[in-house]
Amino acid sequence: FFFFQAEDGIRDFCLSRGLGDVYKRQVKERAFFYLDLIDKLQHEGESNKNQYFDLPSINEVENIEKYVLDNMGSIKESDDYKVLEYQTISDYAKTHAPAPSKQTDRSRLVEDYVEPQYNSVEVAPQMDKVSLKPNFPEHEIFSMIGDLKLSTQPKELTDPKSEYQVMLVKHFYEPCFVLEFKVKNTLDNIILKDVTANLQLGSEDLRITHIFSANEIKYNATESFFIIVARNPDQRVITGSGGCFLKFIVCEVNPGTTEEITSYDDEYQIEDVEILVSDYMVPQGLPNLTFTNTFDHIQGEEIAQTYQLSYKTVELAVKGLIKHFGMAVCDSSDEINVNNKFHSLYLSGSYLRLEHVMIICMVGIDANLGCVVKIRVKSKDGVLSTNLVESVS
Repeated sequence: FFFFQAEDGIRDFCLSRGLGDVYKRQVKERAFFYLDLIDKLQHEGESNKNQYFDLPSINEVENIEKYVLDNMGSIKESDDYKVLEYQTISDYAKTHAPAPSKQTDRSRLVEDYVEPQYNSVEVAPQMDKVSLKPNFPEHEIFSMIGDLKLSTQPKELTDPKSEYQVMLVKHFYEPCFVLEFKVKNTLDNIILKDVTANLQLGSEDLRITHIFSANEIKYNATESFFIIVARNPDQRVITGSGGCFLKFIVCEVNPGTTEEITSYDDEYQIEDVEILVSDYMVPQGLPNLTFTNTFDHIQGEEIAQTYQLSYKTVELAVKGLIKHFGMAVCDSSDEINVNNKFHSLYLSGSYLRLEHVMIICMVGIDANLGCVVKIRVKSKDGVLSTNLVESVS
């Protein structure tokens, strides 16, 4: 491996064949177009761009364009090359920046937040034996979100000995996903009512649209409440995480009856809710020793990027990447030869059972940079491949 440090992170010396490089090349061409335009407006025989500009970054190009287009006349008439200094351009663009646009409604569902109640249905109290099939309440929204693509395995969000035991199952649909919180009440003489949650997911591309509370959870019973989360339809793999509190009404009842003694509002903190890359993926194995040939012939443009990661060894990096992507390991590529300078990990999977994805992770340890990983992704969906590559950063 040969690497150099760039402003936006670690890059290897080879040019990537991904969509990102196509975009960067177009941006550079646009930048030089406007720099050359400035030179022509100054009526100079030789290019002066290198005297006043380094190659602009992607984020700086819009400033250059705005300044030139807004000040075409004054630049043409000026003999002072200070009008071409980047600081002048940047200051002008900042002071004339347009007002931020309104956030697009990405849900593509129906009305905004609603919190209807429903009559809950008894399910088995053994949390480790509950079915993954969602038992949705009767509401038209569940008939509008399409076919279920996959459901994750239940994850415990509380200690097994806690008074309220909570498991989370994520049900994925093409436009959204549904978080099902399975709550078990272990307190005798207590009934929980209107059980829901206060949840933050920490991503602008994820939006909570509906919450369906559990009407009632009696002692030693397990009930579910549901949160529908819409995804930005312009993206494929969107991750997020945030704190979560159960919210409910505690009703104390006389022993052996449902006669209420008193009631009060309460909340209960549980573990953070995480939406992971691996949640979207289903492992999809390949016949032994066929990965590289399949990768070379799969349709779609390769998206590639190189990152500097915090792993101390190649072995830890390989284990971390397998867990991160949640895909099938091919050609026994999780077995590491310590004598090699770098290691190639081969992964194959299916995105929401819709799209086959293949990933090559080239992992090496550099004396100066530490762990460096080049991620190469191929699928028919360029946005999906880009999302997966960028998820490693």
